This record gives sequence, structure tokens and C-alpha cells, in this order.
Amino acid sequence: MAVANQRHPIRECDGPPDAWIDEPEAVWDGHRRTGPALWLLAVVGLLAVLVVSPTVALGLYQYQHVERVYQGVNVLGIDLSGMTAAEVEQVLASPTAELTARPVLVRAGDSEWPTDWGRLGLSMLVKPLVERAMAVGRHGTVVEQLYAQARALRGGRALTAEETLAVEPMRAFVEAARAQIDRPVRNARLEMLPDLSFSLTSAQVGRRLDADESFRLLVDAAQLGRPHVELPVVVLQPLTTDDMRLPAKERAEAIIGTPVTLRYSEKAWTVDRATLAGLLVFSGGPGVPIDLRLDREKLRPLMQRIAAELLQEPRDAEITWANGAVQATKPSLEGRQLDVDVALNQALDRIEAGQREVPLAVTVTRPAIDSTNLQALGIRELIDSASTSFVGALPQKQHNVRLAASRLNNHLIRPGEQFSFNKALGPTTLDNGYQVAFGITSTGGGQDHRTVPSVAGGICQVATTLFQPVFWSGLQVEERHWHLYWIPNYSSKGVIGLDATVDEEVELDLQFVNNSSTHLLIQSRTDDATVTFELYGTKPGWDVKVDGPSITDKKTADQTPVTEREPSLAEGQHYQVESARDGFTASFTRTVTAAGTAPRVLKLESKYVPSRNVTLVGTGGRPVAPSSAPSPGGAPGT
Repeated sequence: MAVANQRHPIRECDGPPDAWIDEPEAVWDGHRRTGPALWLLAVVGLLAVLVVSPTVALGLYQYQHVERVYQGVNVLGIDLSGMTAAEVEQVLASPTAELTARPVLVRAGDSEWPTDWGRLGLSMLVKPLVERAMAVGRHGTVVEQLYAQARALRGGRALTAEETLAVEPMRAFVEAARAQIDRPVRNARLEMLPDLSFSLTSAQVGRRLDADESFRLLVDAAQLGRPHVELPVVVLQPLTTDDMRLPAKERAEAIIGTPVTLRYSEKAWTVDRATLAGLLVFSGGPGVPIDLRLDREKLRPLMQRIAAELLQEPRDAEITWANGAVQATKPSLEGRQLDVDVALNQALDRIEAGQREVPLAVTVTRPAIDSTNLQALGIRELIDSASTSFVGALPQKQHNVRLAASRLNNHLIRPGEQFSFNKALGPTTLDNGYQVAFGITSTGGGQDHRTVPSVAGGICQVATTLFQPVFWSGLQVEERHWHLYWIPNYSSKGVIGLDATVDEEVELDLQFVNNSSTHLLIQSRTDDATVTFELYGTKPGWDVKVDGPSITDKKTADQTPVTEREPSLAEGQHYQVESARDGFTASFTRTVTAAGTAPRVLKLESKYVPSRNVTLVGTGGRPVAPSSAPSPGGAPGT
């Protein structure tokens, strides 16, 4: 190179640089000869050549440069004329080191490293320069050597200084930079911890230094001597960002942050945080936002248990008439039912909205007879009543009458409802508390009548006593049957022929409709001699007119005493079950008139056969001829 600032060729090598340049170029006065002294010798030599002899002058020139650099040779702008190899090496040590220690700033992303090219492996070897300087004018034939010496002497000879690049320091630098730059990419991650909190691992942008390209750029920069080098950094974007996970985290925290209370009226059920956490269902994946929903089926068992606890059938109040007013003897209950599917949807919607209180939508059914609103029944007064006597009846019959009457007491009939005596009374069996008494049966197609033992014998007196106020009050009679014999105790208001007989087995019933506008309350009571039925409600605004009875078809009874054996009675026991009474037909016409409506006309007939004087004699269990079933138009029970 001719000047210090001129670029020098670089050649790569695998070894480290020989030295660092730490000082600026210096001028030496020791072993180095100064310029004027050299030229003086040259002039003297030339004069000698001219004066003495060219041969002598040439010999003197060669002698002066033994193991020294010939005149005119320079490196890096430094004149090496007449220097020994050691002097050349000493002179070139500092400038070569300075040239290879040029500062360079290496950047990669937001990182930078100030260094110099010497540390990155760039060096300029002095010994080859020394050898090349010493070799000028000493190679080839004698003529070639003299020619080279003459050219250097006359015009100067500038030797090129070569720089050497060792790749290992540069590669080590790239690896060290990559260790600082490289950062793995990290996807956002949402995780529920054992304490039911949520941890969001934030996404991280990754970085990677392109090592091969960085090395190539450093080599190019070293050859060009650039003061700055920008190394390429590849940015690695995460596939899953925080925005894809953060909304799900916030929703989940809101849902399970505190327990949820499901409530209906004064009842409450707590859904704890662990249960709420078990409802969470996350869906999504890498690069896809997480979707959060609640699993309704996991909440279903709890809702089914709540539904079972809340389930309640409506129950009407049980009422009675006391102290001049209707009163509840047993309070009513509202019906309650929870629709599990509807409740699940409502609960999940509110929980997802972050609400902590969830009211349950329960379907409530009000009882027909509400103990809190008995006035609505319209039961304000006594409509009608009747009493019949059972004086002299067997204890078994008295028991049956009392039992049947008690089971009809406080029975409530809604407006428009049809009352059935058999249905309201229930089974008339021994298992249901009734005893064996006596009833009337017929054989021979209704021509032969007998009084025989019968379970629940006597309940026909209960039906008769209830029928009579129904008849007199003008209620709508749907079904009624009369006894085979007339029983004087069954007269009503001095009128004969108004009785009723029932038997569920042969489908004989007493039925009527509450065709008034208010509820109808049946009240019954018994004492030692009588059974009484009372109908309470609001007296209808209709008029009741009864024509009759018209007595026809009279038949005289046979007064002859009749004795019949009965194995159900103790042996020798006697019991008169019939008294001789005439038969007849009693006819009635009842007309009920209400304003604005057509009259209702009811025609009744009671056809009684003559009875006998019958006494049963007990046989103590000895069998007798079996009795037949009752015929239509009559029934057991006296």
C-alpha cells in the first residue's frame, strides 16, 4: 500500500492474528538510517562509479545493502531503504497492528457490541512483509536483480500489505451473540391451579440470530473495513397470543370467584367454587381463542335433587263449620314443581353473567281450597239438615252408621261437582273398619225378600239422612234408589217415602250435583240415638216446591210370625229383623224455580213391598241355605 489509509487485501486463514497495534506509527533513529544519510552514500557511490569505475561503484552499492533492503522499497508508506530485516519488522509492528485494530460496532436487534476487527480475527502478518521487502532485487538472474534494484532506486517500489482473517474468532463471536439474542417463542397458556385460581403464562415473541448470514456479513464488512455491522435477527411470533386466552381467564374467574346461591322463597342451596369449577368446559387450541361454556349436565344432579326437595302436590285445606263460620282444621298447601331443564338454563345464564344469586323459577299451583282465603268458598249459612233415629238397632249397625257418617263429615263439594256417596265413603269392608250387621236381599227375581247378615249393614240410613236435605234444598239429584221395605225411622219432616239405599257391589249409588254458585259443605254428627246431616253454603236464590207424597198401590202385610235360622248368631239367640208393614208406592214431584231459567222438575217414586214379622234364631255356626244377591231396586242395609 502506498498510503496508510489505503485498503489492504485480506486473506483468510485459520490461525490467530500475530499481534495487536496499540501505538501510532513512530520514527526511529536507532538502527534506522535517516533519508539524507542514505542519499549521501548513494551520491558518493555514484561519483565513485563515475569517477572510479562502474564496476567498483556497483560493488560498493551491493556491499552497502548486504542483508539490508534496497533503496526505494516501502510498505504502508514507510520507506524501508537500507533497513535490516529486524529493523523492518520493528518499524512495521505498530502500523500493522493499528490497521487491524480498527474499531467496529456490531448490532443485532436491540443489542450491540463495540469491538475491533483485530478481536474478530483480522491481522496483518509482519514477517511476510519483511521477507518480501528483503526479496526485492534478490531474485532471478543477475541482470534481473540489477534491473529490480535500479527500478526501486529510481522510481521506488511500494509493496502491498495483505491482511489475514482468522475465521474461528469471528465464528466464536457469532455464537456468543446468538447466545444473547436467541430467545424461544412462547405461546400463551391458561391453567387452572389446585387452589382454583387461574394462571396465564403470557406469550413471548421469539428471536433467532441467523448465524450463517451473520458470519457472511462480518466477513464482507471486514474486507471492506466497515465501522458498523448489522446482524440479521429473525422475529418469531407466538401462535397463541394473550388476547386468545385472557378473555377466557377473566370469564372463568368471574364465574367461580365466589359460591353461587340458588334460592326459592326461604330455601337456599349453595353451589361451591369447586362445583362451579367442575362445570367449566374450555375448547380451542393453538392459534385459536379459547371458548368457555358451562356443562349443564354436570349441574343436572344438583338441580334434580333440588326439584325433589321442592316438589309438593297441592293440598286442599280441610274445613269444618264451627262457631258460626267455616274454619280450617288442616291448612292448605300450595303445589310446587321445578322444571329441571328450564331451571338449568336460567341458572347457567345467570352464573355465566357473573351473578351470585340465582332465583329458581318454580311453578306454583294454588290449592282449590285455600286456608288463607276461606271466604272465597261462599260458605256462609246452613242450607238444610235432616236427622234419623237408630234407636234399638244392633250395636254393629250403630257402629257402621257412626263410622260412615264420620267419613262424610266436612266433605266439600265444589260448584258444579257431582257427588257420589260410594266414592266419597270409600270401601265398605271389614278391613276398612265396618262390622257385620243386617241388610235386605231378594231372591226369585225380586219376589222373595229376606233380611240377612251384611258387612256394613246400616249405611243406607246414612245415605237416607244425607239425601233428605239434598232433596229439600233443591239440589240436582242424579241417582237415588229406595229400600225394598218402608222403614218408619226414615221419615223426613213428617213425610214418608224419602229414603235412599246404596250398595257399591251392585252399583247402587246416591249421586247429586252441587248446582249452586258456591261450595257446599257436608257436616255430620251422631249421638246415642240419631244421625244428623247438615248442608252449609249460601242458600240458592231458587224456590223449591214439593208435591206429594201420593200414596198408591197399597198392599197389606202378613202379620204371621216367621222364624229363620241364622248360623252367624250364637245358638239360641233370637233377633227380630223385620216387622210386618204394608207395602205401597209413594210418588213425589219437586219443582225448583229460579229467576230467568226454566223450572227443574224431579219426579220420584218409592215402591215398597210388604214386610213380615221375622225373627232370626242363631244356630251357632251350623250351615243353612245360602242367600242370594240383592235384586235391582233394593239393597242390603236397614
